[in-house]
Amino acid sequence: MNHNLLVWSTPDLWNPIWIVIGIGIVFAVITLVIYAMRGIRKLVRFVRIQLQAVHNLHLYQDVGQQLDRIRKLEYSDDQLARLNTLIAQTTDRHLLARIHIVRAEVYEQIHQPAMAIKDYQQAIRNHPENDTAYFARALLYEKDQKWDLALRSYHQAIDRYPAHLDAYYHCCQIYFVQKDVYRSLEYANTIVELQPDAHAYYNRGVAYARVDDYTQAVADYEKTIELDANYANAYVNLGIYYGKIDNKDLALQYYQLAVECGDYNIDMHYNRALLYIDLQEYALALEDLNIYIALEQHYGDAYYNRGWIYNEVYERSDLALEDYTRSIELQPNQARAYNNRGLIYLGRQQYDLAIQDYNIAISFYPDTSKYYVSRGWAYQCQQEDELALHDYARALELDERNSQAYINRIALYKAKGYRSWVIHDYHRLMEIEPEAVWIYFDCSWYCLENNDYELTIQYLDQAVAIDPTHALSYNNRGYAYQRLKDYDAALADYSKAIECDPDTNALYYRNRSYIYDFQGETDKAKQDWHKADQIEQHLHLV
Repeated sequence: MNHNLLVWSTPDLWNPIWIVIGIGIVFAVITLVIYAMRGIRKLVRFVRIQLQAVHNLHLYQDVGQQLDRIRKLEYSDDQLARLNTLIAQTTDRHLLARIHIVRAEVYEQIHQPAMAIKDYQQAIRNHPENDTAYFARALLYEKDQKWDLALRSYHQAIDRYPAHLDAYYHCCQIYFVQKDVYRSLEYANTIVELQPDAHAYYNRGVAYARVDDYTQAVADYEKTIELDANYANAYVNLGIYYGKIDNKDLALQYYQLAVECGDYNIDMHYNRALLYIDLQEYALALEDLNIYIALEQHYGDAYYNRGWIYNEVYERSDLALEDYTRSIELQPNQARAYNNRGLIYLGRQQYDLAIQDYNIAISFYPDTSKYYVSRGWAYQCQQEDELALHDYARALELDERNSQAYINRIALYKAKGYRSWVIHDYHRLMEIEPEAVWIYFDCSWYCLENNDYELTIQYLDQAVAIDPTHALSYNNRGYAYQRLKDYDAALADYSKAIECDPDTNALYYRNRSYIYDFQGETDKAKQDWHKADQIEQHLHLV
Protein backbone atom coordinates (compact mmCIF):
# COMPACT_ATOMS: atom_id res chain seq x y z
CA MET A 1 0.00 0.00 0.00
CA ASN A 2 1.47 3.28 -1.09
CA HIS A 3 1.07 6.34 1.09
CA ASN A 4 1.48 9.87 -0.30
CA LEU A 5 3.18 12.04 2.36
CA LEU A 6 2.62 15.83 2.52
CA VAL A 7 5.96 17.48 2.96
CA TRP A 8 6.37 21.27 3.58
CA SER A 9 9.21 22.69 1.71
CA THR A 10 10.80 26.16 1.68
CA PRO A 11 9.11 28.31 -0.93
CA ASP A 12 11.08 29.48 -3.83
CA LEU A 13 11.30 33.21 -3.05
CA TRP A 14 12.60 33.94 -6.46
CA ASN A 15 9.47 32.62 -7.92
CA PRO A 16 7.89 35.48 -9.90
CA ILE A 17 4.63 35.07 -8.07
CA TRP A 18 6.23 35.64 -4.71
CA ILE A 19 8.16 38.59 -6.00
CA VAL A 20 4.94 40.29 -7.17
CA ILE A 21 3.26 39.58 -3.83
CA GLY A 22 6.18 41.06 -1.94
CA ILE A 23 6.26 44.17 -4.00
CA GLY A 24 2.50 44.63 -3.45
CA ILE A 25 2.93 44.32 0.28
CA VAL A 26 5.74 46.88 0.30
CA PHE A 27 3.67 49.37 -1.71
CA ALA A 28 0.70 48.81 0.55
CA VAL A 29 2.79 49.54 3.62
CA ILE A 30 4.31 52.63 2.01
CA THR A 31 0.85 53.88 1.01
CA LEU A 32 -0.44 53.36 4.52
CA VAL A 33 2.51 55.25 5.92
CA ILE A 34 2.01 58.13 3.45
CA TYR A 35 -1.69 58.45 4.27
CA ALA A 36 -0.90 58.23 7.94
CA MET A 37 1.66 61.01 7.60
CA ARG A 38 -0.83 63.14 5.65
CA GLY A 39 -3.47 62.59 8.30
CA ILE A 40 -1.03 63.53 11.01
CA ARG A 41 -0.07 66.71 9.10
CA LYS A 42 -3.75 67.63 8.60
CA LEU A 43 -4.38 67.03 12.25
CA VAL A 44 -1.44 69.19 13.19
CA ARG A 45 -2.59 71.89 10.76
CA PHE A 46 -6.14 71.73 12.15
CA VAL A 47 -4.85 72.01 15.68
CA ARG A 48 -2.68 74.95 14.68
CA ILE A 49 -5.62 76.67 12.93
CA GLN A 50 -7.79 76.18 15.98
CA LEU A 51 -5.08 77.47 18.24
CA GLN A 52 -4.54 80.46 15.89
CA ALA A 53 -8.28 81.09 15.80
CA VAL A 54 -8.39 81.08 19.57
CA HIS A 55 -5.36 83.34 19.62
CA ASN A 56 -6.88 85.66 17.01
CA LEU A 57 -10.15 85.75 18.90
CA HIS A 58 -8.37 86.77 22.05
CA LEU A 59 -6.26 89.19 20.04
CA TYR A 60 -9.30 90.75 18.34
CA GLN A 61 -11.07 91.00 21.67
CA ASP A 62 -8.02 92.49 23.32
CA VAL A 63 -7.37 94.99 20.53
CA GLY A 64 -11.07 95.80 20.30
CA GLN A 65 -11.19 96.54 24.03
CA GLN A 66 -8.09 98.70 23.76
CA LEU A 67 -9.59 100.60 20.82
CA ASP A 68 -12.81 101.12 22.77
CA ARG A 69 -10.83 102.50 25.71
CA ILE A 70 -8.84 104.75 23.40
CA ARG A 71 -12.01 106.06 21.74
CA LYS A 72 -13.38 107.06 25.15
CA LEU A 73 -10.35 109.22 25.88
CA GLU A 74 -10.16 112.88 25.02
CA TYR A 75 -8.56 113.29 21.63
CA SER A 76 -4.91 113.86 22.43
CA ASP A 77 -1.31 112.89 21.80
CA ASP A 78 -1.74 110.14 24.42
CA GLN A 79 -4.30 108.47 22.22
CA LEU A 80 -1.93 108.62 19.28
CA ALA A 81 0.88 107.14 21.37
CA ARG A 82 -1.29 104.18 22.41
CA LEU A 83 -2.41 103.61 18.84
CA ASN A 84 1.18 103.77 17.60
CA THR A 85 2.10 101.09 20.14
CA LEU A 86 -0.77 98.90 19.01
CA ILE A 87 0.29 99.25 15.38
CA ALA A 88 3.86 98.26 16.26
CA GLN A 89 2.67 95.17 18.18
CA THR A 90 0.08 93.95 15.66
CA THR A 91 0.81 91.78 12.65
CA ASP A 92 -2.73 90.80 11.67
CA ARG A 93 -3.57 92.89 8.62
CA HIS A 94 -7.29 93.17 9.33
CA LEU A 95 -6.57 94.34 12.86
CA LEU A 96 -4.03 96.80 11.53
CA ALA A 97 -6.70 98.20 9.23
CA ARG A 98 -9.02 98.74 12.20
CA ILE A 99 -6.30 100.47 14.21
CA HIS A 100 -5.38 102.76 11.32
CA ILE A 101 -9.04 103.72 10.94
CA VAL A 102 -9.24 104.65 14.63
CA ARG A 103 -6.03 106.64 14.41
CA ALA A 104 -7.41 108.42 11.36
CA GLU A 105 -10.48 109.37 13.38
CA VAL A 106 -8.21 110.86 16.05
CA TYR A 107 -6.35 112.87 13.43
CA GLU A 108 -9.67 114.16 12.12
CA GLN A 109 -10.69 115.32 15.58
CA ILE A 110 -7.42 117.18 16.14
CA HIS A 111 -7.79 118.79 12.70
CA GLN A 112 -5.03 116.98 10.84
CA PRO A 113 -6.93 115.73 7.77
CA ALA A 114 -3.79 114.98 5.76
CA MET A 115 -2.58 112.53 8.42
CA ALA A 116 -6.07 111.05 8.63
CA ILE A 117 -6.08 110.39 4.88
CA LYS A 118 -2.70 108.64 5.17
CA ASP A 119 -4.10 106.33 7.84
CA TYR A 120 -7.19 105.56 5.78
CA GLN A 121 -4.87 104.66 2.91
CA GLN A 122 -2.88 102.36 5.23
CA ALA A 123 -6.15 100.74 6.28
CA ILE A 124 -7.02 100.18 2.63
CA ARG A 125 -3.63 98.54 1.96
CA ASN A 126 -4.08 96.19 4.90
CA HIS A 127 -7.72 95.36 4.16
CA PRO A 128 -8.58 96.44 0.60
CA GLU A 129 -12.06 94.88 0.69
CA ASN A 130 -13.28 96.91 3.68
CA ASP A 131 -15.54 99.75 2.48
CA THR A 132 -15.22 101.79 5.71
CA ALA A 133 -11.84 103.35 4.96
CA TYR A 134 -12.81 104.26 1.38
CA PHE A 135 -15.96 106.00 2.60
CA ALA A 136 -14.21 107.86 5.41
CA ARG A 137 -11.45 109.00 3.06
CA ALA A 138 -14.07 110.19 0.57
CA LEU A 139 -15.73 112.32 3.27
CA LEU A 140 -12.45 114.14 3.88
CA TYR A 141 -11.89 114.71 0.16
CA GLU A 142 -15.44 116.03 -0.15
CA LYS A 143 -14.95 118.37 2.82
CA ASP A 144 -11.86 119.73 1.08
CA GLN A 145 -13.89 120.09 -2.16
CA LYS A 146 -11.67 117.62 -3.99
CA TRP A 147 -14.67 116.35 -5.87
CA ASP A 148 -12.99 113.91 -8.26
CA LEU A 149 -11.00 112.20 -5.49
CA ALA A 150 -14.11 112.05 -3.33
CA LEU A 151 -16.16 110.47 -6.11
CA ARG A 152 -13.45 107.90 -6.79
CA SER A 153 -13.37 106.89 -3.12
CA TYR A 154 -17.16 106.74 -2.87
CA HIS A 155 -17.26 104.53 -5.96
CA GLN A 156 -14.62 102.25 -4.41
CA ALA A 157 -16.76 101.97 -1.28
CA ILE A 158 -19.78 101.11 -3.43
CA ASP A 159 -17.77 98.47 -5.35
CA ARG A 160 -17.06 96.71 -2.05
CA TYR A 161 -20.53 97.26 -0.60
CA PRO A 162 -23.05 97.78 -3.43
CA ALA A 163 -25.83 98.76 -0.99
CA HIS A 164 -23.84 101.62 0.57
CA LEU A 165 -26.66 104.19 0.75
CA ASP A 166 -24.58 106.94 2.33
CA ALA A 167 -22.06 106.73 -0.50
CA TYR A 168 -24.86 107.04 -3.07
CA TYR A 169 -26.28 110.07 -1.25
CA HIS A 170 -22.91 111.80 -1.25
CA CYS A 171 -22.31 111.03 -4.92
CA CYS A 172 -25.75 112.42 -5.70
CA GLN A 173 -24.85 115.69 -3.95
CA ILE A 174 -21.38 116.02 -5.50
CA TYR A 175 -22.71 115.58 -9.02
CA PHE A 176 -25.21 118.35 -8.28
CA VAL A 177 -22.40 120.62 -7.07
CA GLN A 178 -20.55 119.83 -10.30
CA LYS A 179 -23.73 120.80 -12.20
CA ASP A 180 -24.06 117.28 -13.59
CA VAL A 181 -27.72 117.22 -12.57
CA TYR A 182 -28.73 114.24 -14.69
CA ARG A 183 -25.96 112.07 -13.20
CA SER A 184 -27.14 113.24 -9.79
CA LEU A 185 -30.64 112.08 -10.70
CA GLU A 186 -29.30 108.63 -11.66
CA TYR A 187 -27.91 108.17 -8.17
CA ALA A 188 -31.15 109.43 -6.63
CA ASN A 189 -33.01 106.74 -8.60
CA THR A 190 -30.61 104.07 -7.34
CA ILE A 191 -31.19 105.19 -3.75
CA VAL A 192 -34.96 104.78 -4.20
CA GLU A 193 -34.40 101.29 -5.62
CA LEU A 194 -32.18 100.29 -2.68
CA GLN A 195 -34.31 101.79 0.07
CA PRO A 196 -37.65 103.30 -1.00
CA ASP A 197 -38.29 105.26 2.19
CA ALA A 198 -39.49 108.85 2.68
CA HIS A 199 -36.00 110.33 2.66
CA ALA A 200 -35.12 108.57 -0.60
CA TYR A 201 -38.22 109.92 -2.35
CA TYR A 202 -37.60 113.41 -0.98
CA ASN A 203 -34.01 113.32 -2.22
CA ARG A 204 -35.16 112.21 -5.68
CA GLY A 205 -37.82 114.93 -5.70
CA VAL A 206 -35.07 117.48 -5.16
CA ALA A 207 -33.07 115.89 -8.00
CA TYR A 208 -36.07 116.08 -10.36
CA ALA A 209 -36.59 119.73 -9.46
CA ARG A 210 -32.96 120.41 -10.37
CA VAL A 211 -33.60 119.14 -13.91
CA ASP A 212 -36.85 121.18 -14.05
CA ASP A 213 -39.04 118.08 -14.04
CA TYR A 214 -41.49 119.51 -11.53
CA THR A 215 -44.23 116.98 -12.28
CA GLN A 216 -42.02 114.13 -11.08
CA ALA A 217 -40.65 116.28 -8.26
CA VAL A 218 -44.14 116.98 -6.93
CA ALA A 219 -45.04 113.28 -7.23
CA ASP A 220 -41.99 112.34 -5.16
CA TYR A 221 -42.69 115.00 -2.52
CA GLU A 222 -46.26 113.72 -2.24
CA LYS A 223 -44.94 110.14 -1.94
CA THR A 224 -42.62 111.37 0.79
CA ILE A 225 -45.58 112.76 2.73
CA GLU A 226 -47.53 109.54 2.14
CA LEU A 227 -44.69 107.59 3.78
CA ASP A 228 -44.04 110.17 6.49
CA ALA A 229 -46.76 112.74 7.13
CA ASN A 230 -44.38 114.76 9.33
CA TYR A 231 -41.68 115.22 6.69
CA ALA A 232 -41.61 119.03 6.98
CA ASN A 233 -39.22 119.80 4.12
CA ALA A 234 -41.44 118.01 1.61
CA TYR A 235 -44.17 120.50 2.54
CA VAL A 236 -41.64 123.34 2.21
CA ASN A 237 -40.66 122.29 -1.31
CA LEU A 238 -44.28 121.86 -2.35
CA GLY A 239 -44.88 125.38 -1.05
CA ILE A 240 -41.99 126.68 -3.14
CA TYR A 241 -43.31 124.90 -6.24
CA TYR A 242 -46.88 126.16 -5.92
CA GLY A 243 -45.56 129.65 -5.20
CA LYS A 244 -43.65 129.55 -8.49
CA ILE A 245 -46.75 128.61 -10.48
CA ASP A 246 -48.68 131.40 -8.76
CA ASN A 247 -50.93 129.16 -6.68
CA LYS A 248 -50.23 131.29 -3.64
CA ASP A 249 -53.04 129.98 -1.42
CA LEU A 250 -51.90 126.37 -1.78
CA ALA A 251 -48.29 127.43 -1.28
CA LEU A 252 -49.17 129.11 2.02
CA GLN A 253 -51.08 126.01 3.12
CA TYR A 254 -48.02 123.84 2.56
CA TYR A 255 -45.78 126.30 4.39
CA GLN A 256 -48.16 126.23 7.34
CA LEU A 257 -48.10 122.41 7.36
CA ALA A 258 -44.30 122.56 7.45
CA VAL A 259 -44.43 124.86 10.48
CA GLU A 260 -46.86 122.50 12.23
CA CYS A 261 -44.51 119.57 11.62
CA GLY A 262 -41.54 121.43 13.06
CA ASP A 263 -37.88 120.74 12.30
CA TYR A 264 -38.22 122.30 8.86
CA ASN A 265 -35.57 123.86 6.65
CA ILE A 266 -35.20 127.53 7.58
CA ASP A 267 -35.36 128.35 3.86
CA MET A 268 -39.11 128.09 4.35
CA HIS A 269 -39.11 131.49 6.05
CA TYR A 270 -37.21 133.09 3.17
CA ASN A 271 -39.40 131.59 0.45
CA ARG A 272 -42.59 132.40 2.32
CA ALA A 273 -41.35 135.97 2.73
CA LEU A 274 -41.00 136.27 -1.06
CA LEU A 275 -44.55 134.97 -1.41
CA TYR A 276 -45.83 137.53 1.10
CA ILE A 277 -44.02 140.28 -0.83
CA ASP A 278 -45.87 139.20 -3.99
CA LEU A 279 -49.11 139.33 -2.00
CA GLN A 280 -48.14 142.76 -0.61
CA GLU A 281 -48.35 141.33 2.91
CA TYR A 282 -45.25 143.26 3.88
CA ALA A 283 -45.54 142.96 7.67
CA LEU A 284 -45.69 139.15 7.39
CA ALA A 285 -42.83 139.17 4.89
CA LEU A 286 -40.72 141.27 7.26
CA GLU A 287 -41.49 138.90 10.13
CA ASP A 288 -40.30 135.88 8.11
CA LEU A 289 -37.18 137.68 6.92
CA ASN A 290 -36.30 138.65 10.48
CA ILE A 291 -36.61 135.02 11.59
CA TYR A 292 -34.56 133.80 8.62
CA ILE A 293 -31.78 136.34 9.12
CA ALA A 294 -31.59 135.55 12.84
CA LEU A 295 -30.93 131.90 11.92
CA GLU A 296 -28.91 132.43 8.72
CA GLN A 297 -26.83 135.59 8.78
CA HIS A 298 -24.82 134.99 5.63
CA TYR A 299 -27.35 135.10 2.78
CA GLY A 300 -27.17 138.41 0.96
CA ASP A 301 -30.53 138.15 -0.82
CA ALA A 302 -32.35 138.05 2.51
CA TYR A 303 -30.82 141.37 3.54
CA TYR A 304 -31.58 142.80 0.10
CA ASN A 305 -35.27 141.92 0.31
CA ARG A 306 -35.59 143.19 3.86
CA GLY A 307 -33.87 146.40 2.81
CA TRP A 308 -36.37 146.80 -0.01
CA ILE A 309 -39.28 146.48 2.44
CA TYR A 310 -37.71 148.94 4.86
CA ASN A 311 -37.21 151.52 2.12
CA GLU A 312 -40.23 151.09 -0.13
CA VAL A 313 -42.90 150.21 2.45
CA TYR A 314 -41.82 151.72 5.75
CA GLU A 315 -39.70 154.59 4.38
CA ARG A 316 -36.86 153.64 6.72
CA SER A 317 -33.98 154.44 4.42
CA ASP A 318 -31.57 154.23 7.37
CA LEU A 319 -32.41 150.56 8.00
CA ALA A 320 -32.54 149.86 4.27
CA LEU A 321 -29.07 151.34 3.82
CA GLU A 322 -27.70 149.02 6.50
CA ASP A 323 -29.30 145.97 4.89
CA TYR A 324 -28.16 146.84 1.37
CA THR A 325 -24.63 147.35 2.67
CA ARG A 326 -24.70 143.99 4.47
CA SER A 327 -26.03 142.34 1.32
CA ILE A 328 -23.11 143.78 -0.64
CA GLU A 329 -20.61 142.59 1.97
CA LEU A 330 -21.94 139.05 1.67
CA GLN A 331 -22.40 139.08 -2.12
CA PRO A 332 -20.04 141.67 -3.63
CA ASN A 333 -21.57 141.10 -7.08
CA GLN A 334 -25.07 141.97 -5.82
CA ALA A 335 -25.64 144.66 -8.46
CA ARG A 336 -29.24 145.37 -7.53
CA ALA A 337 -28.16 146.13 -3.95
CA TYR A 338 -25.67 148.68 -5.30
CA ASN A 339 -28.44 150.17 -7.43
CA ASN A 340 -30.90 150.47 -4.55
CA ARG A 341 -28.29 151.83 -2.16
CA GLY A 342 -27.42 154.34 -4.84
CA LEU A 343 -31.06 155.44 -4.92
CA ILE A 344 -30.91 156.10 -1.17
CA TYR A 345 -27.73 158.14 -1.62
CA LEU A 346 -29.52 159.97 -4.42
CA GLY A 347 -32.41 160.82 -2.12
CA ARG A 348 -29.89 162.19 0.39
CA GLN A 349 -28.25 164.24 -2.37
CA GLN A 350 -25.03 162.26 -1.93
CA TYR A 351 -24.57 162.12 -5.67
CA ASP A 352 -20.93 161.04 -5.74
CA LEU A 353 -21.67 158.01 -3.56
CA ALA A 354 -24.69 157.20 -5.70
CA ILE A 355 -22.66 157.36 -8.92
CA GLN A 356 -19.97 155.20 -7.34
CA ASP A 357 -22.54 152.49 -6.58
CA TYR A 358 -24.07 152.71 -10.06
CA ASN A 359 -20.60 152.37 -11.61
CA ILE A 360 -20.07 149.13 -9.68
CA ALA A 361 -23.51 147.80 -10.64
CA ILE A 362 -22.79 148.55 -14.31
CA SER A 363 -19.37 146.91 -14.10
CA PHE A 364 -21.08 143.66 -13.04
CA TYR A 365 -24.00 143.89 -15.48
CA PRO A 366 -23.11 146.29 -18.30
CA ASP A 367 -26.18 145.27 -20.31
CA THR A 368 -28.76 146.13 -17.64
CA SER A 369 -30.72 149.15 -18.79
CA LYS A 370 -32.06 150.37 -15.44
CA TYR A 371 -28.59 150.92 -13.96
CA TYR A 372 -27.82 153.48 -16.67
CA VAL A 373 -31.13 155.21 -15.93
CA SER A 374 -30.23 155.48 -12.24
CA ARG A 375 -26.75 156.83 -12.96
CA GLY A 376 -28.17 159.19 -15.56
CA TRP A 377 -30.51 160.69 -12.96
CA ALA A 378 -27.58 161.19 -10.56
CA TYR A 379 -25.67 163.00 -13.32
CA GLN A 380 -28.78 165.04 -14.07
CA CYS A 381 -29.02 166.09 -10.42
CA GLN A 382 -25.39 167.23 -10.64
CA GLN A 383 -26.28 169.16 -13.82
CA GLU A 384 -23.96 166.92 -15.81
CA ASP A 385 -26.51 166.98 -18.62
CA GLU A 386 -24.37 165.46 -21.37
CA LEU A 387 -23.37 162.51 -19.19
CA ALA A 388 -27.02 162.07 -18.22
CA LEU A 389 -28.18 162.11 -21.84
CA HIS A 390 -25.48 159.62 -22.75
CA ASP A 391 -26.67 157.22 -20.02
CA TYR A 392 -30.32 157.56 -21.05
CA ALA A 393 -29.38 156.85 -24.65
CA ARG A 394 -27.43 153.77 -23.59
CA ALA A 395 -30.35 152.60 -21.45
CA LEU A 396 -32.70 152.87 -24.43
CA GLU A 397 -30.24 151.03 -26.67
CA LEU A 398 -30.41 148.13 -24.24
CA ASP A 399 -34.18 148.37 -23.68
CA GLU A 400 -36.15 150.59 -26.03
CA ARG A 401 -39.23 150.16 -23.83
CA ASN A 402 -37.62 151.49 -20.65
CA SER A 403 -40.26 154.04 -19.64
CA GLN A 404 -38.20 155.55 -16.83
CA ALA A 405 -35.42 156.49 -19.25
CA TYR A 406 -37.92 158.49 -21.32
CA ILE A 407 -39.47 160.08 -18.22
CA ASN A 408 -36.08 161.23 -16.92
CA ARG A 409 -34.98 162.44 -20.33
CA ILE A 410 -38.25 164.38 -20.76
CA ALA A 411 -37.47 166.22 -17.52
CA LEU A 412 -34.01 167.08 -18.84
CA TYR A 413 -35.33 168.17 -22.24
CA LYS A 414 -37.93 170.38 -20.51
CA ALA A 415 -35.21 172.05 -18.44
CA LYS A 416 -33.15 172.71 -21.58
CA GLY A 417 -36.17 173.89 -23.58
CA TYR A 418 -36.00 171.14 -26.21
CA ARG A 419 -39.73 171.23 -26.93
CA SER A 420 -39.80 168.96 -29.96
CA TRP A 421 -37.72 166.32 -28.14
CA VAL A 422 -40.08 166.49 -25.17
CA ILE A 423 -43.06 165.76 -27.43
CA HIS A 424 -41.08 163.03 -29.20
CA ASP A 425 -40.36 161.21 -25.94
CA TYR A 426 -43.97 161.56 -24.77
CA HIS A 427 -45.04 159.90 -28.01
CA ARG A 428 -42.62 157.04 -27.37
CA LEU A 429 -44.17 156.61 -23.91
CA MET A 430 -47.63 156.54 -25.51
CA GLU A 431 -46.47 153.75 -27.81
CA ILE A 432 -45.12 151.77 -24.86
CA GLU A 433 -48.15 152.32 -22.61
CA PRO A 434 -51.05 153.32 -24.88
CA GLU A 435 -53.64 152.99 -22.08
CA ALA A 436 -51.75 155.08 -19.50
CA VAL A 437 -53.87 158.22 -18.93
CA TRP A 438 -51.12 159.99 -17.01
CA ILE A 439 -48.87 160.14 -20.09
CA TYR A 440 -51.47 161.97 -22.19
CA PHE A 441 -52.32 164.22 -19.26
CA ASP A 442 -48.66 165.09 -18.57
CA CYS A 443 -48.04 165.80 -22.23
CA SER A 444 -51.14 168.01 -22.36
CA TRP A 445 -49.98 169.88 -19.26
CA TYR A 446 -46.64 170.61 -20.93
CA CYS A 447 -48.48 171.91 -23.98
CA LEU A 448 -50.76 174.00 -21.75
CA GLU A 449 -47.77 175.56 -20.00
CA ASN A 450 -46.45 176.48 -23.44
CA ASN A 451 -49.83 178.01 -24.45
CA ASP A 452 -50.39 175.42 -27.16
CA TYR A 453 -54.10 175.02 -26.42
CA GLU A 454 -55.07 173.09 -29.53
CA LEU A 455 -52.43 170.45 -28.88
CA THR A 456 -53.49 170.41 -25.23
CA ILE A 457 -57.05 169.59 -26.28
CA GLN A 458 -55.83 166.89 -28.65
CA TYR A 459 -53.98 164.99 -25.87
CA LEU A 460 -56.81 165.47 -23.37
CA ASP A 461 -59.27 164.06 -25.91
CA GLN A 462 -57.19 160.87 -25.82
CA ALA A 463 -56.99 160.94 -22.01
CA VAL A 464 -60.78 161.06 -21.47
CA ALA A 465 -61.30 158.48 -24.21
CA ILE A 466 -59.22 156.09 -22.11
CA ASP A 467 -60.75 157.16 -18.78
CA PRO A 468 -64.10 158.96 -19.09
CA THR A 469 -64.06 159.65 -15.33
CA HIS A 470 -60.75 161.56 -15.26
CA ALA A 471 -62.05 164.84 -13.82
CA LEU A 472 -58.80 166.79 -14.04
CA SER A 473 -58.55 166.12 -17.78
CA TYR A 474 -62.02 167.63 -18.31
CA ASN A 475 -61.06 170.62 -16.18
CA ASN A 476 -57.85 171.29 -18.11
CA ARG A 477 -59.51 170.80 -21.46
CA GLY A 478 -62.17 173.25 -20.31
CA TYR A 479 -59.45 175.76 -19.50
CA ALA A 480 -57.88 175.25 -22.96
CA TYR A 481 -61.30 175.86 -24.60
CA GLN A 482 -61.71 178.92 -22.40
CA ARG A 483 -58.36 180.32 -23.59
CA LEU A 484 -59.52 179.69 -27.16
CA LYS A 485 -62.77 181.56 -26.25
CA ASP A 486 -64.94 178.50 -26.86
CA TYR A 487 -66.95 179.16 -23.70
CA ASP A 488 -69.72 176.66 -24.35
CA ALA A 489 -67.18 173.83 -24.71
CA ALA A 490 -65.38 175.12 -21.61
CA LEU A 491 -68.63 175.17 -19.61
CA ALA A 492 -69.45 171.62 -20.72
CA ASP A 493 -66.03 170.34 -19.65
CA TYR A 494 -66.10 172.07 -16.25
CA SER A 495 -69.54 170.58 -15.66
CA LYS A 496 -68.25 167.15 -16.66
CA ALA A 497 -65.32 167.53 -14.23
CA ILE A 498 -67.80 168.35 -11.43
CA GLU A 499 -69.95 165.38 -12.40
CA CYS A 500 -66.91 163.09 -12.09
CA ASP A 501 -65.71 164.64 -8.81
CA PRO A 502 -68.41 166.71 -7.10
CA ASP A 503 -66.98 166.92 -3.58
CA THR A 504 -63.19 167.15 -3.42
CA ASN A 505 -61.89 169.81 -5.84
CA ALA A 506 -62.98 173.43 -5.45
CA LEU A 507 -61.12 174.42 -8.63
CA TYR A 508 -63.76 172.90 -10.89
CA TYR A 509 -66.53 175.01 -9.32
CA ARG A 510 -64.48 178.21 -9.43
CA ASN A 511 -63.64 177.70 -13.10
CA ARG A 512 -67.29 177.11 -13.97
CA SER A 513 -68.21 180.12 -11.84
CA TYR A 514 -66.01 182.29 -14.07
CA ILE A 515 -67.81 181.06 -17.18
CA TYR A 516 -71.27 181.60 -15.64
CA ASP A 517 -70.26 185.08 -14.56
CA PHE A 518 -68.86 185.86 -18.02
CA GLN A 519 -72.11 184.64 -19.60
CA GLY A 520 -74.17 186.77 -17.19
CA GLU A 521 -75.57 183.90 -15.12
CA THR A 522 -74.75 185.55 -11.80
CA ASP A 523 -76.78 183.30 -9.52
CA LYS A 524 -75.18 180.15 -10.89
CA ALA A 525 -71.79 181.79 -10.59
CA LYS A 526 -72.43 182.62 -6.91
CA GLN A 527 -73.67 179.11 -6.20
CA ASP A 528 -70.52 177.57 -7.67
CA TRP A 529 -68.30 180.01 -5.80
CA HIS A 530 -70.05 179.23 -2.53
CA LYS A 531 -69.72 175.48 -3.18
CA ALA A 532 -66.00 175.95 -3.79
CA ASP A 533 -65.68 177.77 -0.44
CA GLN A 534 -67.46 174.90 1.33
CA ILE A 535 -65.14 172.31 -0.18
CA GLU A 536 -62.04 174.28 0.77
CA GLN A 537 -63.33 174.83 4.29
CA HIS A 538 -64.06 171.13 4.69
CA LEU A 539 -60.64 170.16 3.38
CA HIS A 540 -59.03 172.67 5.74
CA LEU A 541 -60.89 171.20 8.72
CA VAL A 542 -59.93 167.69 7.71
